[in-house]
Amino acid sequence: MPPNSLAVYQLVALCDAAAHQPPVLPFTVAQAHEVMRRHVACRAKHCLRKAAAQQALVDIGRMVPETSRPH
Repeated sequence: MPPNSLAVYQLVALCDAAAHQPPVLPFTVAQAHEVMRRHVACRAKHCLRKAAAQQALVDIGRMVPETSRPH
């Protein structure tokens, strides 16, 4: 299995509950992108860390939230 596979990120995200906590300080752009990659299997609705990363990317215009369906 390649070290960057989705399965590895999913396993890490599921095994470490602390990994889903929001950051103490706002994410940088690079950090937000990394969190989005690592928490690809998470729903921002349930993962505060992914939600913070998503919001950071929305705030700087790197991401546009989808409005056509509920999250």
